[in-house]
Amino acid sequence: MKTLLGEKIVIIDLHVHTDRYSKCSSLSPDLAVRNAKSQGLDGICFMEHNAMWDRKDTEELSRGYDFLIFRGMEVATDMGHILVFGIDQYNKKMKSIKALRSVVQAVNGTMIAAHPFRRPLYPNRGYGDWELTISPDVGAKREIFNMVDGLEVFNGKSSLVESMISLKIGKDLRLKNVAGSDAHSPSEVGKSATFFDIDIHNEDDFLKALKNCYCCGVNFRE
Repeated sequence: MKTLLGEKIVIIDLHVHTDRYSKCSSLSPDLAVRNAKSQGLDGICFMEHNAMWDRKDTEELSRGYDFLIFRGMEVATDMGHILVFGIDQYNKKMKSIKALRSVVQAVNGTMIAAHPFRRPLYPNRGYGDWELTISPDVGAKREIFNMVDGLEVFNGKSSLVESMISLKIGKDLRLKNVAGSDAHSPSEVGKSATFFDIDIHNEDDFLKALKNCYCCGVNFRE
């Protein structure tokens, strides 16, 4: 637990892929945790592609390292990649964001649009160029923003322009503001993370904090 301007904060990298379940990653779970600890983070969330860790495995690893370790899933949907928290397994029906939303709502989980303005993954689809001067009316036309609880405003692999757009649209639409490194290799861990203003001791605390408490994405890249 750290303090900022007298307030207690917990810093967690919400978006880390490991080689346990994400084939595109060269990062072992142990090295991810060690790097996160060495950078002064309080916790890490394993965010695998269309796959979910078993809770007992993350809890065992957490006890072994005396470090907060949580789990989520990055789901590839028909409207882009979504960071999902609170569910236990992947289902092919989740390729439909509407189906995914139903599953997540049923367990009172949380959905975050991952790197929402990354190209070429997310073409502008006729809405015009995504510039820093984009109006909230134009941004709100993207249906995805009606399906999620928040935006990943900072991502370790996103450009400054993408981040500024995400911050602006998220604020205009009053969506939750989070960040994660999107790490696939050791050096990428902790490039971006999320500040929470509440004590977090276990997965239940984490899910409640993400759903109900104030949090803020922060960029640590040079």
